[in-house]
Parts: sequence; structure tokens; C-alpha cells
Amino acid sequence: MVVCTCFFSLSLLLFLAPALVQGGSIGFCYGRHGDNLPSVQSVAQLLVKESISKLRLYDYDATVISAFAGTDISLIVTIPNEELPNFQTEQQADNWVNSVVLPASQTTKIDLITVGVEVVTLTPQFSQQVLPAMMNIHTGLTKANLASQIKVSTANSMGVLETSFPPSSGAFNNSIAASYMLPILDYLKAIGSFYMVNAYPYHAYFAESNDIALDYALFNPKDPVVDPITTLSYTSLLAAQVDAVYFALEAMGHSELSVLISESGWPTKGDTDESVANVQNAATYNNNLLMLVQNNTGTPRRPGQPLNVYIFSLFNEDEKTGKESERNWGVFNVDLTSIYYLDIEGSQAGAPQSFNGTGATWCIASPAASNESLEAGLNFACGEGNADCGPIQPGNVCYLPNTYRSHASWAYNSYYQRSGDNNAACDFGGSAMITATDPSYGSCIYPADALSPSGNVYVNNSTRCQSNSTKIILIIFLLVFAL
Repeated sequence: MVVCTCFFSLSLLLFLAPALVQGGSIGFCYGRHGDNLPSVQSVAQLLVKESISKLRLYDYDATVISAFAGTDISLIVTIPNEELPNFQTEQQADNWVNSVVLPASQTTKIDLITVGVEVVTLTPQFSQQVLPAMMNIHTGLTKANLASQIKVSTANSMGVLETSFPPSSGAFNNSIAASYMLPILDYLKAIGSFYMVNAYPYHAYFAESNDIALDYALFNPKDPVVDPITTLSYTSLLAAQVDAVYFALEAMGHSELSVLISESGWPTKGDTDESVANVQNAATYNNNLLMLVQNNTGTPRRPGQPLNVYIFSLFNEDEKTGKESERNWGVFNVDLTSIYYLDIEGSQAGAPQSFNGTGATWCIASPAASNESLEAGLNFACGEGNADCGPIQPGNVCYLPNTYRSHASWAYNSYYQRSGDNNAACDFGGSAMITATDPSYGSCIYPADALSPSGNVYVNNSTRCQSNSTKIILIIFLLVFAL
């Protein structure tokens, strides 16, 4: 991540923005089933550097929690499933709150306590202990004067739904709806909490690849999927999954509950039968997920309602069992470099939700441009523009097809990339356009400098700083004007 030194302070922007701008949030899940993971202190520094302010832990290790003391990082801590029997009385919960949560809360932000993870589907033997544990922990937090700042909930998988397609048919499994889900939903309403769901379009696609299009799972459908009952139109499987949960909640009489997506992501590697688990698809999925949250579009059932999502996961976890994909959900390498480009800070917020998987963009000839304008642009790019036009010379890899449009696209992109991906460098009298779709074909590979082989972002520092400075000045102006 490039850090720009600008000529003014951001304190005014940071002071004004929370009062005027509300929206969804992105956090990350921090699984630690690995023998090569970086120190938790290094992880805390990474999150601060990358402007990640929300983190989900899968236990309540005091050493891990304390590493985030004094930062603005808000934590979700978890009661592991196997420890639920230890929270079946108020006294047990009081002791835990007073010995773990209360001391930590003095220096560390804790937003939520998750009481178990996918208990009813992973460890059903503990399912009847979830609600008593939730109630006892909330009571303990109330006694410690922490209930107003720390919520209590429990995370479920999509597996608790009997049906999820079409979304309007969403309903909880009959075997658990009345006995398990309804009492928990009633309690979540009573304490002002929310429903947590781990939603993975990857798993849904892998299980039903004959019926689900990959581009739909990756937020890039050729055609939207329409719910035949409500006629709501869906451009992503995740939105359909979330709405299925909303419809299931409504069917149980709990339309007031909001949904927190407590896990979602895409693996970068898999077994031979998991070819869709790769870096390209992971980057595509997670960046489009970020844009969905940052654009505050909500879902078709709840348009405009902010989405709060935790991406799984910070790192690969080599000690996990099962298929290869289970060990490869990480966004960062253990040396703290990024595995792929991820627009965490939202530089693409407000843009159409379509990401090509690398963060790269190309400059090509506009389909509406005339041959005359393309010829002029081509002459400039290959002349005083110093573009690399060797590959479009006769006999070279990009010579065919021998058309103005094809040759101009190559020349325009060469000039654009050499200019640091500056948008102003992709104009050529209006005959050019920027695209996130790789125009390469055959052996003619169009260069793009947005992603290095190691997965780190390449940007032109001066261009990015100037662009960010302009954006920040504009935002401050608008905020001051609004006041």
C-alpha cells in the first residue's frame, strides 16, 4: 500500500465524516490454524497500515486480544463450541466477563461476543446450550456495565435454511425452526442484537455448479437472476443468499433483525476438482464484495441497507484438514505482503460493480471511434508519445488483425501504462476508453502494471497522491458546505 504525504491534515475530514456519512463496514476473520503465521503484534501493525478496523477472532485468547490494545480496531471474540458447557450458569458467565472481557475492554475495543460458530450444523450436541450461554453472557455484561457497547449473538451457516432459492422461499429447516432458531431470534430482538450468517457463494457454486453460473457467484453475471415470486432481480449469489436469510427471518416474525455477514470469501487454491479456487477468482470475488459494501446498495430485498461483512480470511491456515481449499482462503501472505490486489480503502467505491480479478485496467480504442480519429491517436502514441509499437509491426505478435482499432488499442494501452495508469492518458481526442477486461488475445499480451508477480500493488506514486489529494479536498469542501 502506498502512503502519500499530502500538504494538509486529514483531521478535519476524519472529524466530520462520521457524523455525515454512514454505511456498511468491512472486517476480516483471523483464523490461526497454522504453524507459520506471523506474530499477533505484526498482524496488528498490518491492520493499522491497511486501514482495517474490524477483526473477528475465533477464541478469547488474552494475549491476542491485548495486541490490539490502543488501536482503533474493533474485535469480535468467540466462545468456541466445545466451551459452551462452561457458560450454563450466571456465575460461570460472570466470572468470565469479569476476568476476560472487563479488563480487556479498558484498552481494547470489543464490539461483539459470538457464542459458538455454526453450532447446530457442526456440533449439534451443544445446540441446546447456545441460548443459555448467550443469556448468561449478556447478563454478565449488563452487570459489568458493558451491555450497551458489546453485543451478543451466534453465527450460523446457510445450512440452517431448508430452502434458499428462490430467495423469497427462504425458510429455516423445519427440524430446528421452532425448537432452536425461534427462541434465539426472540432473544436477539430482546437485546437489540442481530443475526449472524456465514455465507459462501463458493460452497454453493461448488455443490451445484451445473445450476449456478460462476460469473453469478463472482458478482459478474451476464444476465441477472430473477426471483419468479417477487420479480426481484439479483446480480450476485451472495445478495440472493442474504435475502434468503431475510425472507426466512420474516417468515419467523422477525423482519426487524438485521443480518451481519460474519464470514464470506473465496479460496485461492484447491484440489484438482476445485479449479475455480484460484487467485483470479478470489480477487474478483472479494473486490466485488468490497464494492457492494462500499456502494451501500444493500440487497434487492433491503435496498440501501448497509451491509457489514467479514472477509475470510487474513491468512492461509496450513494446519486445517479437509480439501486443499480449506487451507487457502488468505488475503495476505505470512510475510505480510498481499496475495492479490484488494481495494480495501474503497478507491473504486461508486464504480460499476465489475472487477477483473487483478486490479488492473487497460486503455483501448473506443468502439465508437472513427478510423480517422484512431489513425491520429495511433500516430501520436507511436510517435511523440513514445509508446512501444513494435508488437503491432508486420510479422510481430500483435500485428493481426491489421485494423486501426486493434493497432490503436495496443498503442493506446502502451502509452497509458507508461503514464502510470493516469486516466488523462487514456483520451486520444475521445477515441479511447478504460476497461477492466483484459484485451489480450492469443500471444498478444497487453501489459498491465497494477499487480506485480508477488501480488503487491504497483501504482504511480505522484499520480495516486495527486488523485487522492484532489478527492480529499473535494470531500472536505462538500462536508464543510453541508454543515
